[in-house]
Amino acid sequence: MESLGKVSLTTLDIFGHTITFNFTTLIMTWVVMILFVLLAILSTKRLKRVPSKGQGLVEMTYEFLEDITLSTLGKKDGKKYVPFIVTLFLFILLANWIGIIPNLFHFLGTLIALVHKAMGGAIDISYQGITKFYISPPSNAWYSALFKIPGLEEPTRSVNTDLALGILVFILVQAYGIKNKGIYGYIRSFADDPFPMKGPLILFFFLNPFFYLNILSMLANVVSHSFRLFGNIFGGSMIIVIGSSLLKHFIVPVGLYAFFGLFAGLVQAFVFTMLAVTYIQQQQG
Repeated sequence: MESLGKVSLTTLDIFGHTITFNFTTLIMTWVVMILFVLLAILSTKRLKRVPSKGQGLVEMTYEFLEDITLSTLGKKDGKKYVPFIVTLFLFILLANWIGIIPNLFHFLGTLIALVHKAMGGAIDISYQGITKFYISPPSNAWYSALFKIPGLEEPTRSVNTDLALGILVFILVQAYGIKNKGIYGYIRSFADDPFPMKGPLILFFFLNPFFYLNILSMLANVVSHSFRLFGNIFGGSMIIVIGSSLLKHFIVPVGLYAFFGLFAGLVQAFVFTMLAVTYIQQQQG
């Protein structure tokens, strides 16, 4: 609890310049990417006409996101962005979920240890309060490894990861807007919303306050897009930490993991992805 909210930073000196970064977030991002690649390889290695459960789940997810993207952007533009949208969703989803994996193993180990204790096993249970007790299974017990799995931190719990994803979407959206509207049409879109400046009035676009408001709104989208994901994932993880410290190994933390880890992680990945689709749709002519 004393370390709640603290961020572990690492400094690195390169050519006389000091670089500060979160080493844990960097490592966990690479872990998520490696897992993502492995899952992609495994899910497409043995494709069948009659899909297995794993293949069916992947195909259902892809088709669901594909339908939303095509219905929003149209078939012509939508097909080009389906791979990006699916990749974005699955990466964020895996990044949101990876933190609960050790907790699920720890909970499974706790259940096995309690059953073992009820059957007369030599399980050491130390009580440190009404809501705090710790289980120490024998070192030779096959399930003792479940308690030794190290904790994993969600990369999306770091604002740097979320901001990087927001900037990635922002660059893609603006590039699409310039390609779709042309440079002149792209710049003019800031002055024509919400009141079109027709004819020679466009020469005085710099006097239109909405021109600057639209630019600020575009930049604000990056912040709101990123911090929405960060706030929900970070806030959920803090609630889990607090609840788990108060009710160690009880059913309430498990419910918190299920809601803030599984459900909220899924919802936030979907919301972030759908906002990306909406921003792309706004740049259509």
